[in-house]
Amino acid sequence: MRSAGLPFSILNVAATSALLFGHFLPWATHRVAPLTRSGHDLSISTNFTPGAGVFLNEWFLLPLWSAALLAAMAGRTAAWPWRALIGAFAMLIASLGLPAYPHILTAYAHPDYRLQFFITLGVFALIAVIILAARLPTWARPVCSIICGVASTVTLIGYLVIKPFVEALYQGSVGIGVGWWLTLAGVVLLLTAVGARILGKSAPSCVV
Repeated sequence: MRSAGLPFSILNVAATSALLFGHFLPWATHRVAPLTRSGHDLSISTNFTPGAGVFLNEWFLLPLWSAALLAAMAGRTAAWPWRALIGAFAMLIASLGLPAYPHILTAYAHPDYRLQFFITLGVFALIAVIILAARLPTWARPVCSIICGVASTVTLIGYLVIKPFVEALYQGSVGIGVGWWLTLAGVVLLLTAVGARILGKSAPSCVV
């Protein structure tokens, strides 16, 4: 029954929203407001923080790219033209991972922006396949969810890795902001949705 899958859809939508909004909310909090950094800010400035280059700028974009792919997956269940609109929205989310102007003009050849540029193009391609493909393998959705959850977890751990270097730069303590916690919540919701789907499929059918 379609209603049986509804809770899983709600979990996926909640997880996608948490990853998206968490990316733009504060991750590195500081008593001086201008020094507070969102996940998106860290995706731009991490490589310029002495010692923090151990975790690349680009990996802070993993929750954003994950949200784009998850939104596209959610759009597959919609009828046209809503499916196309959700696909366009997913593309818009992914586009936020592109280098800012004017760096985007030469990003394909610039070592500081090349990886970010081509990963975003790869996400564009995956979104197009998800939205336009007539059918996807049954394992595509759970595998996509697991990959997105693991990728976002890498970013959560990465912030904890670079946090001491940010504190050294600021010469003061830096907190863990609501954006980090919201991203963590998104990962938990995402993996919970996958687990619930797997358990639901493996449970014996009941005759009503």
